[in-house]
Amino acid sequence: MDQLAVQPSAMRILHTADWHIGQELHGFDRSEEHRLFFEWLVETIDQRSVDVLLMAGDVFHTVNPPATAQRQLYELIARLRGQHPQLQILLTGGNHDSPSRLELPTALLADPKLCVIGAAPRRDGEIDFDAMSIPLHGPQGDVSAVCTAVPFLRAGDLGSADLTGASDGESAALRAFYAQAAAAAQNRAPGKPLIMTGHLTVSGAELSTLSERRISIGGAEAVSSDVFPREAAYVALGHLHRPQRVSGAIEIRYSGSPFPLSATERGYRHSVALLELSRGRIETELLPIPRPAEFLRVPERGAATLAEAEAALAELDIPDRPLGLRPFLDVSLRLDGPVPDLRARIDAALDGAPVRLGRIQREAPPTAPGEEATPIDLATQRPEAVFELLHRQKHGAPPSRALLAAFKQARAEAEIGHAGEDKRETAKPANAPALRERAS
Repeated sequence: MDQLAVQPSAMRILHTADWHIGQELHGFDRSEEHRLFFEWLVETIDQRSVDVLLMAGDVFHTVNPPATAQRQLYELIARLRGQHPQLQILLTGGNHDSPSRLELPTALLADPKLCVIGAAPRRDGEIDFDAMSIPLHGPQGDVSAVCTAVPFLRAGDLGSADLTGASDGESAALRAFYAQAAAAAQNRAPGKPLIMTGHLTVSGAELSTLSERRISIGGAEAVSSDVFPREAAYVALGHLHRPQRVSGAIEIRYSGSPFPLSATERGYRHSVALLELSRGRIETELLPIPRPAEFLRVPERGAATLAEAEAALAELDIPDRPLGLRPFLDVSLRLDGPVPDLRARIDAALDGAPVRLGRIQREAPPTAPGEEATPIDLATQRPEAVFELLHRQKHGAPPSRALLAAFKQARAEAEIGHAGEDKRETAKPANAPALRERAS
């Protein structure tokens, strides 16, 4: 759509998500890319007269982010508070975030314009929906909308209802949660447009690979868009990295990540969503984010022979940039057999080109027409035989003696490690609590 006309009386909300501060990709630090994104974000807030910055989860990449990542967040908050003292900042936690660590700036700054909700707040053991109801102030300081700020929901947040065997149990529980959240927000600011947030996967949305963790809310990995009440004027989502609108009766949108978090996202048009509330209506404009570092692939599509890839890599003409802003490079190869010095040959072909080398993918040789892959019965095969068969299928040749010997040694060491774990397990007291890792 055309750029929104400047209307001083209109309220503007900037919806963003999935910053993943502190992420490394293939061992390369990405703080410089985040720095440029935050520079652009501050300039955009200034130029577009934004009233509310709404961030829908995954502020950090890990629950225990490095000090440099935390410093980047605090410096951003301090800069925004200094340059735009009337700006409301609302951050919600994602599945990558530690709620207590994320909420730390709120306790330190005691700033009414800064609201951080790392986990669903509770009072006397029950979900405190009122604490998630945040009035949003327009440019004149009046309450122009209300936000029910729902972070990533963890086990137990949806109540104690038994969902086992219920075909719609997960969606029903989440639908009830959002209905209560909406009611609390509307009681807080009657008659005002309702903005809702969430950090989850909605059915029909397009997922990324390699960078998005599968998450479960109430036992479901994806929920229907009808879990959000129809009275919501806009639903600001996080978790999926591709900017996209979700089909539904109301406006539901993922803002996406600020730049590709894996090579599979290199084709995305990363953006933030700018909402304008005026005269009871909401209009949405997508603001494209300049990409701080490119993602290259050799070949552009499919796979190349090693000779073809070496020739293409030698012809790359890339201007030098600081390490933190150099392009990421993936190489996809079609190999007839193992190449022990593959990485050395790729490095030699690059000859010091200013890139950050990521994945070297190997495409298995195609089977003959009509030939099917040999099924493997793991119950009757020795591990060495399985390893040899898979090596033949992938590389078209048996493993070398040295490689087979290394496999046998690795297997022996693994068995010794498992034996030690078994001894420690049997020595554990009978009443020791069982640990269960939940996918996050």
